[in-house]
Amino acid sequence: MNKKGLEILSEMDVQNLTALIEKLEASSFNFLKLENEDYKIVIGKNGVIESSETEKQTVQVAAETPVESKTQEIQYQEAAATEEQAVIEEAPSNTSKEIPAIQEGIEIIKAPMAGLFYAQSEPGAPPYVKVGDQVEEKTTVGLIEVMKVYSAIHAGVKGEIVDIHVEDAQLVEYDQPLFSVKVK
Repeated sequence: MNKKGLEILSEMDVQNLTALIEKLEASSFNFLKLENEDYKIVIGKNGVIESSETEKQTVQVAAETPVESKTQEIQYQEAAATEEQAVIEEAPSNTSKEIPAIQEGIEIIKAPMAGLFYAQSEPGAPPYVKVGDQVEEKTTVGLIEVMKVYSAIHAGVKGEIVDIHVEDAQLVEYDQPLFSVKVK
C-alpha cells in the first residue's frame, strides 16, 4: 500500500471507502461520486473514469473481507488543493436492470433521486407497503438515504401496489422503477 497516497485518509476514511466500494459492487450503479470542500472521490466499476489531471498515484486498498477474483484498484490524485479522485477497476458484472413493462392502468413509482432505498422506517419494522396494499397520493412507500439525509417517497397516485421492483437497503438510481401501482 502506498503510504503517500493514503496519508491524508484516516483509518476510518479507508474503512468507509471500503464499505462504499463493497456497496457499489453489489449495486447496479456503474460509479459513485462524493464531493465536499476538502475532497472529491469518484468510484467506478467496469472501466476507468479518466481524469484530466496529470499527477496520478495508484493505491491498492485491501477490503477487510477478501473479494473473490476481483481487482480493486484506486487511482488517486493529489491536485493543488486537497482534491482527490478514486477509481475502482473490477471484473465486469451484469448491471442490467429489468424495466417493468408498461401496461394500461399501471403507474410506475420511480426514485426521485439516487441513494439507498429503505422499505421500512427501521430494521425489524414492517415495510411501508407490500403487494396488495392500497395507497393514496400522500402514502409513504419508502425512504431514500443520501449522505445520512432520509427523504420520504410518496406514492403520488391512488391505487393498489401490484409489484415491488427493489429490495430493502438497495442502492437505486434516479428515475429507477420502485413500485408498480394499479390506478383506481
